[in-house]
Amino acid sequence: MARPKSYDREDAIAKACMAFWQHGYQALGVRELERLTGLNQFAIRSEFGGKEGLYLEALRYYVDAAMTEEFAPMKTGGIAEVMAFFRGLVADGSLTSSDFGCLIVNTGIENARVQSERLDEAARAYWTALEAHFRQALERDAGQPARFDPETLAKALVSAVMGIHAQNRAQQSNRAGRYLVDMVCANLAALEQT
Repeated sequence: MARPKSYDREDAIAKACMAFWQHGYQALGVRELERLTGLNQFAIRSEFGGKEGLYLEALRYYVDAAMTEEFAPMKTGGIAEVMAFFRGLVADGSLTSSDFGCLIVNTGIENARVQSERLDEAARAYWTALEAHFRQALERDAGQPARFDPETLAKALVSAVMGIHAQNRAQQSNRAGRYLVDMVCANLAALEQT
């Protein structure tokens, strides 16, 4: 007979997400993960497939929240919703604003050393989804004939998001990237008015 679980899976994943977000993948050992999540080594191995499996679950948790709450307005909106997304990157209380930067940006930076194909796939899927949301919103306001290229601009905006989060993490302030946010939003506002 299997022993009952001594933890709530969703709560453990949420705690793991925060732990990896704050400390990074490489910096956290299994013992520290045990302490921060309430999981034991056996559960990390058997339920999640080890540390990388738990990290992938944490990434899914993070991505699901971002897509549900932060990306969604761009599905039906336009440039105004893209600007709102950018302002959220440096706003107190926003899901996408943190002194720790972005878990996906951090994953990409760390994975340059770790070289995990699964972590790379997870990060690329996030950036592809964000680019698609940007492009979809920009296409609504591009006009006919198009006043700008939504596809190229969407790619550039993804790079700007990465830079904002990296700046926030480097300075350990969710407001550090505000100058880039201001510049991006000013340029988007100019496109919206033309």
